[in-house]
Amino acid sequence: MTGRVVFYTEAGCHLCEDARGLLDTWGIDYEVVESDPRYVIRVPVIELDGTVIAEAPVDERALARALGVRRRRRA
Repeated sequence: MTGRVVFYTEAGCHLCEDARGLLDTWGIDYEVVESDPRYVIRVPVIELDGTVIAEAPVDERALARALGVRRRRRA
């Protein structure tokens, strides 16, 4: 995956923590922006090169596809 990933979050957001966990598990480098007024009621929001690719609730499969991540299949 190439491109700039920006992760918009708010303090105390459990959905944000779940999304952050996905990005971290997949080894994605990302910039964190807290309390952006554009997204305050939609967090978490994830942008790739300035385009929103995910927002609450984050669809793990769709996010993986957008970021070009290969997910392991669960047994």
